[in-house]
Amino acid sequence: MLCFNEIETTSAVFRIRGPDANTFLNGQFSQELRSPTGHSAYGLWLNPKGKVIADSTVLRLADDEHLVFASTSDPVQLRQRWEDYLVADEVTIADETGRWGALLLWGDGLASAVTQLSGASFGTAGFLCADGAHLFPAWGGRGARCWLICAYETKPAWQAKLARLGAHAADANTAALARIRDGIPAVPDDIGPDDLPNEGGLETTAISYTKGCYLGQEVMSRLKNLGQVRRKLHVLRGDGAPPAPRTALFQSGRRVGETRSAAADGDGFAAFAMLSLVSLDPAAPLQLGENGPVVEILRRG
Repeated sequence: MLCFNEIETTSAVFRIRGPDANTFLNGQFSQELRSPTGHSAYGLWLNPKGKVIADSTVLRLADDEHLVFASTSDPVQLRQRWEDYLVADEVTIADETGRWGALLLWGDGLASAVTQLSGASFGTAGFLCADGAHLFPAWGGRGARCWLICAYETKPAWQAKLARLGAHAADANTAALARIRDGIPAVPDDIGPDDLPNEGGLETTAISYTKGCYLGQEVMSRLKNLGQVRRKLHVLRGDGAPPAPRTALFQSGRRVGETRSAAADGDGFAAFAMLSLVSLDPAAPLQLGENGPVVEILRRG
């Protein structure tokens, strides 16, 4: 079934322009941005220790103009991140967050719907334009999802177009459940400033190991060479109500991790959890809280 979810409050949309815009952004972003106009890239903004500040998709609208979209990252933190490293670059940063609405699309028939909405299909790392809206792969293409961002006042019209194509309007819990089941972490709820991209399985979709220097790049290179992290995001399934974020997880009285985001799943829940690979015993029961109910590990994120 083709589904779409309305993002009630778009997290962050910035328009970044200027003759130095591409060079400046490329020196901050974890993915290659020196691509022709019409390309998009999903990646991360890291701190010098390689920890995750925010994620974004960057659309190259023109040689000197980029649109940066983030579905859950803090716009104030994002802007501060750029301004901290903006010295003599000829770059202007315009916050357009309030002007844009966003719809997340996923499910069977997505490719056909994109073609019917835009008259084209996604090329390699591309985005599409349709009546003032932009369509582009979500989370680096993981899980066959895409974003449609449009002028805020036109969002109802796009919802109506999707409904005519047979798309089902899904609520936030349904969207979150589908994302968690597919192992797609949200930033910063699942992977944030205390975490490395590799701990959330983002090294294959959000990190370039060939583009050259960017903030956090040295740490990413070391991790690639070492090939090992001590923690990893997992997907859990349990009975009852979804646990609160950061609920401790125990094995035999020893803390081995904590939950992150969660969503209701029938009479139970699915949740992300950050678990220690050093302490975790795959054969031992995993409990919510020191003496709480047992939960099942479904997969690594």
